[in-house]
Amino acid sequence: MLSKFFIPELYLSFVVSEYNLEPCDDPGVPAFSRRIGFYFGVGDSLTFSCFPGYRLEGANKLACLGGGRRVWSAPLPRCVAECGASVSGNEGTLLSPNFPSNYDNNHECIYKIETECMLLFLCSLHFIVFDTEVAHDILKVWDGPLESSILLKEWSGSALPEDIHSTFNSLTLQFDSDFFISKSGFSIQFSIASTCNDPGTPQNGTRYGDSREPGDTTTFQCDPGYQLQGQAKITCVQLNNRFFWQPDPPTCIAACGGNLTGPAGVILSPNYPQPYPPGKECDWRIKVNPDFVIALIFKSFSMEPSYDFLHIYEGEDSNSPLIGSFQGSQAPERIESNANSLFLAFRSDASVGMSGFAIEYKDWHLCSEFSSFQPQRYGLSFSFQSIEEKLHTLCERKENEKQPKPKEHELSTHLNPSSHFSTIFFLHPFSFRLARLLSPEEL
Repeated sequence: MLSKFFIPELYLSFVVSEYNLEPCDDPGVPAFSRRIGFYFGVGDSLTFSCFPGYRLEGANKLACLGGGRRVWSAPLPRCVAECGASVSGNEGTLLSPNFPSNYDNNHECIYKIETECMLLFLCSLHFIVFDTEVAHDILKVWDGPLESSILLKEWSGSALPEDIHSTFNSLTLQFDSDFFISKSGFSIQFSIASTCNDPGTPQNGTRYGDSREPGDTTTFQCDPGYQLQGQAKITCVQLNNRFFWQPDPPTCIAACGGNLTGPAGVILSPNYPQPYPPGKECDWRIKVNPDFVIALIFKSFSMEPSYDFLHIYEGEDSNSPLIGSFQGSQAPERIESNANSLFLAFRSDASVGMSGFAIEYKDWHLCSEFSSFQPQRYGLSFSFQSIEEKLHTLCERKENEKQPKPKEHELSTHLNPSSHFSTIFFLHPFSFRLARLLSPEEL
């Protein structure tokens, strides 16, 4: 705006400019996207792009406009995972509709991949996430164009599929959902294969080795209580233009039953920590060295009350004395055996499954609890006639006797008339009896 003021014998001219001091509001960042730009003043702009596998809906660039009210030049865009896509290049990501939210019902989605694999390398699919309704929502993979391709594989459920390779420079994926249950779906990476794919780390396990060139090896180990399904050691193999692990990478599962003979271990309900399956009958036998007893320590326990049970027996089978039957969330912190074997029987009915149980066991030497106990004799004397046996110390557990816990270790004596020697007993508060045969010099 130009204003002119006239003063006698003086001409002044003022130019007044308008400055925009108020910025636009922060528009935010759409889910599954990244934003370039940090300033929101008039004339500033922001650029948006989606994460791999998502498509941008709306303008990818917004500018802050001047005027009486500061606004952006377009609404904030959004990033969506669509039903089907056609992608090209040497790598990328395929997502089920709405991922990671649940996919829609009654959909058929076709994904077409065109790469530059051609002669030197094959195309590879690597699954990051997979969760569909078992037997009803199915993903199929075709080698080549759909109209002239070979069906390589089809999957449903929640088990993560193994990597898959093409023999052409194209792959076609078809995903069909029914009218009922929907789940989170899938996230799949595709790339040119020049090495073996990442074999992953099994759930409830550990992997050793990261190299994936032909000839490289990787080893696996399961966490305590889990069993390895497959081989612990796999090798990257190149066959013509194909790269793969031989044998397939293993998995770690909480098995149904087993025989345990080590000094310590873990017992898990099937599929732990996931809900155990219905209709299961699982038996575990624990047997340690004869001079030891067994301690069970309950770390976690959750079962369907009144229908699913864990029975624990003092012995090697269900004909042995029953220690207890446990259900619901009620279980002791610790159980100790009177001998060197225990039998555990888990039974689930045909309906509800819960998280189950995690139980540690340890062997426990009969005399180990005396390691910090130094018994003393207080002013007692004994007579004897003769002693022929070799002097020794005994440690025995007194079974099925409930004694009040003494304030201190108690002392008692006994004369054995048949052997003509005296015995002094030190009673330990954990129901052990320590016996010492006394020589004439000690009396």
